[in-house]
Amino acid sequence: MKTPALLTYPARPIQGGRLELAPPKRGLWYAEPKFNGWRVLIHTPSGTMWNRHGTLLTIADCFRPALGALAKLAGRGLVWADCEALERRHNLGRGTLVVLDVVPESGAPSYEQRRAMLEAIIPIDAVFSGDTSHPVPSGSVVLTPTTRADSHADALAFYQRLREANRALRCDFFEGVVMKRADSSYPVQLRSATEEFRGCVKHRFLT
Repeated sequence: MKTPALLTYPARPIQGGRLELAPPKRGLWYAEPKFNGWRVLIHTPSGTMWNRHGTLLTIADCFRPALGALAKLAGRGLVWADCEALERRHNLGRGTLVVLDVVPESGAPSYEQRRAMLEAIIPIDAVFSGDTSHPVPSGSVVLTPTTRADSHADALAFYQRLREANRALRCDFFEGVVMKRADSSYPVQLRSATEEFRGCVKHRFLT
């Protein structure tokens, strides 16, 4: 299969600092884990992987089982997948692809609409929500968990749970959380890999 052209750079969140020091957000937001891995955009039918700078990923062969599983989801709407690739930064979940979002080829579905589609076709593993009684799967495809943050306290509780999970896992598996605005559409663009999207805010454990 011919290598397709890059559709977009992965959505780049703005820097929000430590969540416990950030002001509450207005409107409805969701919190997702920020994983310690490589951000990649994947064309699932061909298994082509790009890093966040739009360069073809040199370690794509490490993800062949997961890419095969993703390819089977192309017919169900997941043609372009925004993922976190787990490999080499720690020894947990090597070869696993965590699906963060689906990039629409047309239209402007909201985060909630995109999320509903993904939840219908990809499982969520409990360990990615901070439940360390479960092993981290390797060579798999999983959907990132999300939690509705009706209040700043809800987001902060999730943030602290992930921080505690790092202590149990004895590594920096999680780096913090990414907050996503419920009504935001995916920012498809090829202007710049460094362009930030205000519908996503990253809060790391350390600034």
